[in-house]
Amino acid sequence: MNVILLEGEDIIKEGKCFNSSLINRQPGKLILTDRRLIFAGPGLDFERDNLVLNLRDIVSFEKAYTFNLVKPIPLYNGIKITTSDKEIYRFTVSERDKWLNLIKWHVRPHRSSK
Repeated sequence: MNVILLEGEDIIKEGKCFNSSLINRQPGKLILTDRRLIFAGPGLDFERDNLVLNLRDIVSFEKAYTFNLVKPIPLYNGIKITTSDKEIYRFTVSERDKWLNLIKWHVRPHRSSK
């Protein structure tokens, strides 16, 4: 997992996660910095394997659930992120509430500075 930080950018939290869709769960690492939310996929190519969301582009974030394919029951460990261009991303994480609180804390200053 190759991540390139911007000059002066600080990591706030990072942890293992899945970039989840209805049919695909890509393993990787979720990284919250003071400027971006980054999903670092398992490959070595930063441009192709990573997803980078600028905090100022995040318009909403909320709890979401995911499904375990072995047992078709909802698991309450997901985060749903919506961006200003109406793209929706879902991540499966541990410590979901900590992630949401940190995202909330760091997204607000960026949104008010537009």
